[in-house]
Amino acid sequence: MEIRLSISAHFVKKRRNGAVTVEYTVVFPIVIICILILIYLGMLYYQQCLMQAVVSENVQNLAFLWGYTSDEINVKNGIASKDEYASEGIYWHIFTDVEKRKEKVIKTVQNELMLKSIITPQDNFDIEVTYSNLLYCKKVGIRAKAAYPVPFKGFFKLTGSSGYLILDTYSETVVNDPQDFIQNIDYILQLYEESGAKDWMEEKCRPLIGTLQNIKKYFEQKGE
Repeated sequence: MEIRLSISAHFVKKRRNGAVTVEYTVVFPIVIICILILIYLGMLYYQQCLMQAVVSENVQNLAFLWGYTSDEINVKNGIASKDEYASEGIYWHIFTDVEKRKEKVIKTVQNELMLKSIITPQDNFDIEVTYSNLLYCKKVGIRAKAAYPVPFKGFFKLTGSSGYLILDTYSETVVNDPQDFIQNIDYILQLYEESGAKDWMEEKCRPLIGTLQNIKKYFEQKGE
């Protein structure tokens, strides 16, 4: 009786060891894959932060240096000599070589991203520079896009997806150009006065001004 019990316990132990081995064989690769996916997602998150930081820094530099001649400045390093300060000028910047500035910024951002990135995108970084002149202010913006393959790209393609994760960052700021700002404001005031808009506004606001003055006199008399 004791011999039979020991033999059956031996077989149960072997079966358990075999089952554990099979479980390890199935579970261990899944755990490794999940860890690798988490690491890859962490790298993508870092890449997103890096792209945003590079875009924000360069758009601030571009806004500060916008009034200077594009040939005389370095978007990344700024102004390096006293001669470059003279390129800003004191006249109204009616015509600005916008496209030339855009090309310079695009190259600067692409080179910096390629140098600092820890993972390379599927294609090169897609950089877009926007510029809008609202007369009373100017705005510049930089957008950076990059495509990265997702884990199990083939499976996502079967579902109709592209199998790529698009990282999209954008930053915008107002151009720092005091000379041009003053010229624009003077031009707006000149149009306001010479177009008759000033007289029209004064005529429309005259009843309101009279009412406010009467209210002021009422409270002054009541206070006395």
